[in-house]
Amino acid sequence: MKEKKDRKIRSSIVRDSLDTFGTNVFGSLLGLIASLLVLNRVQPAVKGLYNTVQLWGGGFSSLLGLSVNAAIIYFVSRYKIQNTKRAVRRLTLWISAAIVVVGALCMFLLRDSSFFAGTPVSYLVAIVIYGVSSMVLNNCIAILRGENKFRSYNMVVLIQRILVFALAMAIFLHPSAAVWVWATILISLLMILLSLYSIRRWSGPMPVPAPEDDFPVHTGSLVRYSLKAHVSNVMTYINQNFGSYIVQGSYGQSNFAVYNVAYTMMQQVWILPDAVSQVIMSRLASMKEQSDKLRLTLISCKIVTYITMVSALLLVAVANVLVPVIFPMYRGAVEPLCYLIIGSVFISYAKVLNNSISAYGRPELNIIPTALAIVANLVFSLLLIPRMQINGVALATSITLTLQGLSSIVIFCKFTKTPFYRLLIPSKEEISIVQKIIKR
Repeated sequence: MKEKKDRKIRSSIVRDSLDTFGTNVFGSLLGLIASLLVLNRVQPAVKGLYNTVQLWGGGFSSLLGLSVNAAIIYFVSRYKIQNTKRAVRRLTLWISAAIVVVGALCMFLLRDSSFFAGTPVSYLVAIVIYGVSSMVLNNCIAILRGENKFRSYNMVVLIQRILVFALAMAIFLHPSAAVWVWATILISLLMILLSLYSIRRWSGPMPVPAPEDDFPVHTGSLVRYSLKAHVSNVMTYINQNFGSYIVQGSYGQSNFAVYNVAYTMMQQVWILPDAVSQVIMSRLASMKEQSDKLRLTLISCKIVTYITMVSALLLVAVANVLVPVIFPMYRGAVEPLCYLIIGSVFISYAKVLNNSISAYGRPELNIIPTALAIVANLVFSLLLIPRMQINGVALATSITLTLQGLSSIVIFCKFTKTPFYRLLIPSKEEISIVQKIIKR
């Protein structure tokens, strides 16, 4: 009986991972085509305004959002939506109000700084609205992940990517930063409505929590869990985007747009790590046997890292040939990409392992690798940026992503008492499992 149950769990994980991976790949292809249109027509100054709204609005969402989406996935997966919806609703409203107040105050104080020199007030307003809509959408998507509604989750993501692609075509015909920004916000609002509809809809009986978990979850429980996860997530956000803020504040929005192209290309090798980490956290949180959790994490890590490494090498090779030809205004992105790509491979370990540790109920352990990475980022930025300028930003970011990935491996191995080699070398059982998946 247990074997049949294990097969069913493994089958659903593989199915949802492949579906999510397929959705992300298709979305990336749409993004690539959109880039072919936009980057050949839109000047770096226009793209810089759009990227500024993304960077700062996303920053408010990440820093003030308390990482509630991580808590939502964990609690909805374990205690089910009927026991968590009141706490989730209340906390989302409180955080939305905080983003509006703090975001508006920051934009008012920084409006004449080097970060926003010459930026119209309407874009500062858009930053705050973008931050709120991003946070609410992330929470809605987290509920879908916690409920294991990955078909609905992938539908929301896919429709969003299609609408963003349609917007890119409109920007190609009529380049306008204002249209780009406000239409992006409108798309987020539409996706929130679609997510809420998907949350309320059930095609079968609503899952029932285990008897020991069948009680209402209080807002304080979500906050306590999310705060433990939030410290690590904030550090991760700062570590990954520290370079972007430096480039935007020190080198202007045009150079920031070029650097953003390099960073965005690097993120494309995270398609599989993101897909797998999104799927396994809710599964791991609902598993009772520690051996099952460990087995799933180990095989996920190895598959993800092998494929990410190959993808990274291919991306650099293709970018060196095509970017100067297809995107001449953004040819400067190739060099920082070559530095960034090294760290993009090692951080794939952290993406899977951090979600695994969070699913064990110990998200605070993720603080250690991210704290080390931030300290390293500051040190290497001070050493490299004066000598290498934007390339120094990229190299410092890459070094710290590598350090974060390696230290995540050490933390996971210590916590689970797993030998280091098991995260690198596949076992016979894992090879057999992969062969069966391929045959299917």
